[in-house]
This record gives sequence, structure tokens and C-alpha cells, in this order.
Amino acid sequence: MEEQNKINNEEKIKEEEKIKELEKKLEEAEKLKNDYLEGWQRERAEFLNFQKEIKKRNEEIIKNANEDMIRDLLTVLDSFDISINSLNVEGLTPTEKNIRRGIELIREQMLNVLEQKGLKEIKSVGEKFNPIYHEALEIIKGEEDDKIAEEIIKGYELNGKVIRPAKVKVIKNNK
Repeated sequence: MEEQNKINNEEKIKEEEKIKELEKKLEEAEKLKNDYLEGWQRERAEFLNFQKEIKKRNEEIIKNANEDMIRDLLTVLDSFDISINSLNVEGLTPTEKNIRRGIELIREQMLNVLEQKGLKEIKSVGEKFNPIYHEALEIIKGEEDDKIAEEIIKGYELNGKVIRPAKVKVIKNNK
């Protein structure tokens, strides 16, 4: 009987050792699983950030490409303005009035398309001179210091960035 107890005790000890060994392996496997999971989560986050960065870069490239094209089209808008202003005289024939109106409509259409792309005209006349938005071509004497008296060439912003400052005449009070 005593021998049987001794064998049972040895078997229990072996089983306990085996259980401890399996628990240790399980703990190591859990740790390894957590390490892999954390690594995967980090890589996933980095990949998502990379995708966002690529999308942002592509948007910036498109925006810059649009900026170059829009900047070139500003000279066309200037030409429309010159044409319209040259036809603002008395005594135009009905045909000449229709031509002027046609030019005005085409200019408005073009400006609407450019505004949809983010173009915005810079307000000048009556505003306080701001070197970020305005370029002074001439200084004239007057009462209101640093006010813009006349706009010579319109200025524009594209998506909040000045792409061409307005060229203006600025009032200076020389007291």
C-alpha cells in the first residue's frame, strides 16, 4: 500500500511539474501573442498614417497644379476687364453693346469656374493698405492715411493663399 502511495505521489509530482511547464509555455505563448498583436497594431497605425500622408500629398500636388493654371488664366481675366472697360463709353451701337455684354458674360462664367476651384478676389478700394494683399504702385496725397484710393490691377487668393497681390494707389497723409 505504501508503495502504491509512493507511486501515486510520484505521478502527482510529475503531473504538477507537467502542469507548471504547460502553464509556463502558455504564459510565453500569451506574451508572444501580445507582442505580435502590438506590433501588428503599430504597423497598421503607421500604414493608415502613411495613406493619409499620401492622400494629403496628392491633394497638394493637384492644388499646386491648379494654382499654376489659374495664375495663367488671371491674365485672360485681365484682358476681359480691359475689353469691358474700353467698351464703357457713351454712344455705342446696339451691336457694340451686345458685344460688351457677351464679353461680360464670358468673364463672369470664367470667374465662377475659378471661384469653384478656390479663387477669391482681394478687396482693395477703401480698404487699409496691407502689404500681404496689396502692392503699392503709386502714393497719392489725401486725408485718410494708408487707405487704398484706386485699384490698378485686381489681386487674387487661391484657397487662402495670395497668388497675386492687388496693384493699387495708396493715400498718404503728409502732415
